[in-house]
Amino acid sequence: MKGGFNQFNGKFFRESDPLFTGADLIRLNSGICESFRAENNRVVFARENFNFLIDSLSAIEIPTPADWDFPRFQKDVSRLLNKNHLYLSAKVVIHLIPGISGTDYLLTAEEMENRFFVVKDSGLLIDFYEDGAKGSSNYFNYEPSSRSLWAMATRSAGLKSKQNHILLNNKGFACESIGGSFGYLTSQTAFFPSLESQGYFPPIANVVKGCAEEAGYQIQEKTEINRSDLLDADELFLIDNCHGIQPVLGLYARRYYTTGTMVIAARLSEIARTEPLPM
Repeated sequence: MKGGFNQFNGKFFRESDPLFTGADLIRLNSGICESFRAENNRVVFARENFNFLIDSLSAIEIPTPADWDFPRFQKDVSRLLNKNHLYLSAKVVIHLIPGISGTDYLLTAEEMENRFFVVKDSGLLIDFYEDGAKGSSNYFNYEPSSRSLWAMATRSAGLKSKQNHILLNNKGFACESIGGSFGYLTSQTAFFPSLESQGYFPPIANVVKGCAEEAGYQIQEKTEINRSDLLDADELFLIDNCHGIQPVLGLYARRYYTTGTMVIAARLSEIARTEPLPM
């Protein structure tokens, strides 16, 4: 049987075991919640994910958990996957939570389909999110700054029968998607939001940019991405740390090609399959 166990500070607990009380809700909501993909019992792009978690903790001034380093991170994930018999593709979620005597961490895992970021043939239908905007903060590239906005946008997407939304910053420029980021292709240039756009910056974003460059595209980062930039693009895709590249079929009433996107996605899948073991 797959599943059934979580890991809290390195120790296993059944999913039904109570780990938190109502009084813990404040500290649970003040920490970090990130997800990443594992294949064959190891984290894909492990170093990028670990460094991103450390940067996230630093941005919101939460200390690293005691005795928690890169080898421990990899070992904890491997132990969790083995315990749950998740030997192929898995989504791992990590919560880094401010505690009384330091930072606690909780790991959960579930099975995933489509190994190594392989893309489904069908593209996404998405829209712009109009009922809220991303605020400016010292940690706008990280998950805590987007958490409440993602929750509201997810409800809106469900009501519109859309699979995601493009979110705007407080200046009205596109900056991220729900749970990830985006890129778009115009002629032979691949455009991505810059770090200054106030958008969330997924751990695999730089890997995706490298894949686009290898596919023959010039890379350009933009701080001010207008709606018209996206609606006039040849192709649009979302970047998700667990699903990789997701082609967009339509944004609002605009329909896109996906030829270049699929080439970039194929390169990402190839790199994930052949990635050497991290040192």
